[in-house]
Amino acid sequence: MTDSSARDAVIALLQSLPESTVDTIAPGAIAADGKTPVPEIAWGDTFVYSTPNGEPGVMPYLTIITKNYPDDEQSGLDRPGAFRLNANVGREAFTELIGYPPAEHADRAGEWDYAADGVVIPHPLYAKLGWVSVVNPGTGPDVVDLLERARAHVQK
Repeated sequence: MTDSSARDAVIALLQSLPESTVDTIAPGAIAADGKTPVPEIAWGDTFVYSTPNGEPGVMPYLTIITKNYPDDEQSGLDRPGAFRLNANVGREAFTELIGYPPAEHADRAGEWDYAADGVVIPHPLYAKLGWVSVVNPGTGPDVVDLLERARAHVQK
């Protein structure tokens, strides 16, 4: 796969999620209020919102980030073609996937290689809220399971 085709394959999985809206931010995009420009840092990133009754939620439950953000550089997304899938799976699924509850993450953050490819890891900034990440994920069963866990969590 080429650099963008790997990301495109994951976005295709996101687009198949029922009752969800997938929004990849285009350069110069305007926010939902119709007035506010979306910050340039978000251009090219993808956000997935739960839309069970047609109206998108305020916060995304899945994201694809394509670059380092200020204070979020541990995943090394400045590598060519690198991207990170982030999923809000909730505290219970986080504990199952990571091996400890989100509340313990601050004390255990140093145990993780946040730039490791294809591995479910705690989100570098939002682990305490039940978010996990995968840098350069594939589209196999583990990623599909992660998407399903995030969708189930947001539907609660």
